Amino acid sequence: MEIDKKVKKKNILTGIALVIFMILLFIFTLYNVGVFERII
Repeated sequence: MEIDKKVKKKNILTGIALVIFMILLFIFTLYNVGVFERII
C-alpha cells in the first residue's frame, strides 16, 4: 500500500512539472517569435 501511494504521488508531481515546463516553453517560444513586444 505504501509503495503504491508513493508511486502515485510521484507520478502526479511529474505530470504537474511536465505541464508547467510545456507552458513555460510555449510562452518562451511566443516571446522569441515576437508575438509580445514587451521586454521581460
